[in-house]
Amino acid sequence: MSGASTKILLCFFLFFALTATGVGQIPANGVASEADTVYFVHTKKKKVKIPFQLVHNLIIIPVSINNSPPLNFILDSGIQNTLITQLYYTDSLNLQNANKVVLNGLGTGNEICALYSKGNMMHMNGIEGINHQVYVLLEDVFDLSFRMGMPVHGIIGYDIFKNFIVKVNYSTKIITLYKPDTKLKFNKKAEVHPLHIEGKKGYIYAKVKQHNGDTVNVKLVVDTGASHSLSLYLPSNSKLQLPPVSLDAYLGRGLSGDIKGKIGRLSSFIIGKYAIKDMPTSYPEEDAIKRAMVISNRNGNIGSDIFKRFDVVFDFPHNQIILKPGRKFKDPYYHNLAGFEVNTPIPGSNIYVVSHVLEGTQAKQIGLLPGDQLLWINGKNCLEMKLTEVLDLLQSKPGRKLRMKLQRNSIPFAVDLVLQSGI
Repeated sequence: MSGASTKILLCFFLFFALTATGVGQIPANGVASEADTVYFVHTKKKKVKIPFQLVHNLIIIPVSINNSPPLNFILDSGIQNTLITQLYYTDSLNLQNANKVVLNGLGTGNEICALYSKGNMMHMNGIEGINHQVYVLLEDVFDLSFRMGMPVHGIIGYDIFKNFIVKVNYSTKIITLYKPDTKLKFNKKAEVHPLHIEGKKGYIYAKVKQHNGDTVNVKLVVDTGASHSLSLYLPSNSKLQLPPVSLDAYLGRGLSGDIKGKIGRLSSFIIGKYAIKDMPTSYPEEDAIKRAMVISNRNGNIGSDIFKRFDVVFDFPHNQIILKPGRKFKDPYYHNLAGFEVNTPIPGSNIYVVSHVLEGTQAKQIGLLPGDQLLWINGKNCLEMKLTEVLDLLQSKPGRKLRMKLQRNSIPFAVDLVLQSGI
């Protein structure tokens, strides 16, 4: 396989829910190099605009590899190398110089195998990349497509952020890529924060105010591939403490397996002049984050449930990030008001099933089980609803009553559920 063009034709159908934690971690293990180049197709252009889809707070953009049809990639500022997580039977890639490697990441499981390939072409709207380096997982450990309700083929990150100034407007769902020499003008309400680049990752410094009154300085990975608001690593600083009220939680899936821990509300999260009160925060178990703790002295990561409330400029070339409050800045922060999660067993269809039921919730008390299919919610036919519409109903506001019709083993049944916050 080494030294030759390899056609990859893969099909994975594994069922596992991805939740709040970042979607991928690739270690800098000496395999990858900095020789790849990403540039504007039209050299006279200063910027390129790319529409995106937003599902579970994650940005999905079309990317082609080696002249493939457009594939759906999550734009993840926390990932170092382009990662292909799943290909369907209709997808094929002519990968160059593919070699088998072993990868590690967040989670409590084992190492996984992948193909590492360099010398590839990457294409986005108005953007091309040469000598692009790609990892292809030989096992789909993330199951992104089932969680996202659509085919998701991979994750791309640092190759975009290092080469361009990246402006994300979460309200209009438009990404604008600027050449690094572009001088942008910022609104008076915008605030500039230093961005520290270490090992192909961006870090910012912030403060967390805890319920015991302590204010702790924290160093956080900038992670658009994390759908949560904030994750804090308790072992990284003895002053960090769990909130007085917290829930056991399944936080997500890393390259090396499940990530479990706690979720509670901080008294306040402070970044520059912005103080966000009562924000849901994840606290992963130590075993799941020990590799991240070794790589750097980080205290956690900041995710897209925060970023989506701002108009954000990720300016890796100039070591800064610019935040301006957006339309959703004052929206409340919720965590799983319904008490259960859904996925799509057939990505791209409007079939939604319960994937996980949280302990101690009303959903658990009324007997919902994984595998139950949602049919109707408040008189709306789920077959006529997009996943984002279903999620909006399930996360609308505490106190809202949902009249739901589901089916289990082809037998329909009805339940009433009141949305409520467990933290």
